[in-house]
Amino acid sequence: MSLVVTALAWWIHQLPFAPFTIEGAELEHPIGVSILAILLGILVANVASVGPLLVGCKWVTRWGIPIAVVLLGAGVNLTALGEIGWKLFGVIIVMMLLAMGVAYGLGRAFGMSAKSSYLLGVGTAVCGSSAILAVSPVSGADDEDVVVSVGVVNLVGLLAMFTCAATLWFIPLNAEIFGAWAGVTIHAVPQVIAAAESHSTDAVTMATLVKLTRVTLLAPLVLVTALWVSRRASGAGVSKKKKSLLAHLPWFVWGFMALLCLRSMGWLPVFEFNNQADGMVRISMSELLPAIAKWLLAISMAAIGLQVQLKPMLKTGVRAMAVGILTWLVMSAAALVMLWLLL
Repeated sequence: MSLVVTALAWWIHQLPFAPFTIEGAELEHPIGVSILAILLGILVANVASVGPLLVGCKWVTRWGIPIAVVLLGAGVNLTALGEIGWKLFGVIIVMMLLAMGVAYGLGRAFGMSAKSSYLLGVGTAVCGSSAILAVSPVSGADDEDVVVSVGVVNLVGLLAMFTCAATLWFIPLNAEIFGAWAGVTIHAVPQVIAAAESHSTDAVTMATLVKLTRVTLLAPLVLVTALWVSRRASGAGVSKKKKSLLAHLPWFVWGFMALLCLRSMGWLPVFEFNNQADGMVRISMSELLPAIAKWLLAISMAAIGLQVQLKPMLKTGVRAMAVGILTWLVMSAAALVMLWLLL
């Protein structure tokens, strides 16, 4: 059923009219397959009886997300960190910490759970739903926390994308500042590219570089989260067996870091096949593995959606949306001031 929902999401994603297809735009299909997959999964779960599917859906998410996280490491190049400068890197770190702190503080003040507040902060700080799905297995969050956080960061990300583009009507920012601002504040990579494209090619280059630096920092964030959760559990007496800090890390974190290192050193292979019809065909593992990860995440999102009942989720959804918007406003204003002074 997860595959069926994902296939339907892909078909809708390709529909030849707005908002699914925008001809001539930098981002031709702005609504991602994963977003549509979780929405369709929720729709199916709330109009049909899906009780017998729940065990299978949990299995899909339990294995699909960790494997996807490992494969995402093949698309991250650490050498990008050396190209943006230490001052700009410092701004990125400060903004990530600010987003996580504000989201957690506001979330708790608004009555959200600690795990849901943390996931919302992670999605805002790093790279949207991909970061939430990567951190959720080590944070101990349940499916409702994941669904609420993913839905909010995607909606707020779209609002951020349009707001950043509209800002150019009032504030004449140069390509360097605008690109860095979009890259450091907007949630998902496609949204960053779409917003920066409204300025110039130079802005797109800067925004992509800054955004990919944030994505690279997902690995240490997952590591720190795993260590923090395990230490808290040990401190609370949940586990009496002593283990080293590194032993607390789940297997997929090691897999992610291994592929990340191989990608950064240029050791991932490129296969070449001699096709009589098309000539030489090249398949790069640094492109193929992240593409597989994208589809595994979409299938996992569909499986999560199939487990969601809307009535209990809506009780916290409105508050989470308010927290997401306020967090982005604080982060965006602070980043614009810092980048204006720096650049």
